[in-house]
Amino acid sequence: MSAQPNDFPGMDDFARFDERMPIASIEAEQAVLGSLMLVPESLVKVSDWLTAEDFLRTDHQLIYRAVCGLAERNAPCDPITMGDWFEAHGIGEEAGGPGYLLHLANTTPSAANVVAHAEIVVERSRLRRAAYIGARIQQQANRPGAASDAIVGDAVHQLSGMHASRMRGGLESARPAMTRMQNTLMARYLEAEAAPAGAPVRLLGLPWPWADLNRDTKGLRPGVLYVVGARPSMGKTVFALQIAIHNALHGKNVAFFTVEMTADEVMARAVACEGHIAHDWVESPTPHDPNAEDYWPRLTAATSRLIDAPLLIDETPGISIDQLMARARRAHIQRPLDMIVIDHMHDMWVDPRKEARHEYGRIAQGAKTLAKELRIPVVLLAQLNREVSKRKDPRPVMSDLRESGEIEQKADVILFLHRDDYYDPTSARRGLVDVIKGKGRNIKVGQSIELVNRFDQMRLDEYSSWEPPFDPAPSSIEKFMPRGFKG
Repeated sequence: MSAQPNDFPGMDDFARFDERMPIASIEAEQAVLGSLMLVPESLVKVSDWLTAEDFLRTDHQLIYRAVCGLAERNAPCDPITMGDWFEAHGIGEEAGGPGYLLHLANTTPSAANVVAHAEIVVERSRLRRAAYIGARIQQQANRPGAASDAIVGDAVHQLSGMHASRMRGGLESARPAMTRMQNTLMARYLEAEAAPAGAPVRLLGLPWPWADLNRDTKGLRPGVLYVVGARPSMGKTVFALQIAIHNALHGKNVAFFTVEMTADEVMARAVACEGHIAHDWVESPTPHDPNAEDYWPRLTAATSRLIDAPLLIDETPGISIDQLMARARRAHIQRPLDMIVIDHMHDMWVDPRKEARHEYGRIAQGAKTLAKELRIPVVLLAQLNREVSKRKDPRPVMSDLRESGEIEQKADVILFLHRDDYYDPTSARRGLVDVIKGKGRNIKVGQSIELVNRFDQMRLDEYSSWEPPFDPAPSSIEKFMPRGFKG
């Protein structure tokens, strides 16, 4: 029953602004507390969104905490029991004493308007926080060596957090949801009825670049966190960048966070992928290559398409999840994002003083929060444990995710990338990359989709285009891999 405090660093210092900016309704605060003392059962109407920190006065904060504390013990909530609660906690005088508690109970005529009064309290609290952020911006801007990017990023992060906290949930009748579902179902049916035979499957989100993955998942759905796990050299970055490029070239505003590579390296891969050009030649173009005459027009065309695409790149090494969320929210305010791709979580900054599994769980939770808050798909790449390479069957499973427990819980969909020919160069499946569906609602887990390895062009192609490119000699595999390829 107790309300949780808001996560708003620095609000303890707001007292210094009270006299200059007393943005509050003391009458509404008193009415809420008096109502809760008259009818303690009213607490259930406000306790999931009203916190002690929403009250301006310290004594009012203490009284609200007492109300919540007594409710947790199913104890009566009146001036007498509350007075005992304060004495037991050694804060009787700080809460105004028994006289003030009696005053609140006796001057509140009814608890009928407790929700309306609580909404006033919360609105004034939000205004105080906005004022605090403004004062903090001014204070930081006046410091020697102040950096505007850091100040703006911090402010946007806090303001966005305020916006998200206002989105309250709650129980409601199933009728509206049923009506929405029925309308959506009928619209999809009519669309399918009008489509010609053999038309591509209707997607419920953004498209993957590959038809088989679209067929099995119905696209990259809004509000969903996709975790893509693989060992090095399996093609994680190739997979993720191709998704980002594909959607950006279709006009979708895509944010690509590359923690390991530079933006220049990302662009070189993007041009190779989009232009179907050998990545080695993009990095070291030479007129002596027999394909050079064909590569130049492809490169020019690919560059022209990509330069106009709404693809945003952040190359900050060791970025923290808090920084990433702030930058994503800031970009979303400027122009709504359609997708976020993060490469990859195990290169992001984590607090070395804390347990790794909790820190990576916090990264996954941050990515999931962005997906739900912005209502877009978020693709988060993850590394797998080395143990997978030591097993007789190296095909990855859920437990192979590094610090897997919390990542597995937070992810809505988990996909694994696997190459048989990495472990057995003579495999009959040379040249294929398996996309294994490890977790997900409404998809058949455990099954895999086959894509064609074209890492020489930093891309993956449809299985329908597969022509085994390798001869049986194990050494031949490496000639199709770019120098220093890591996936």
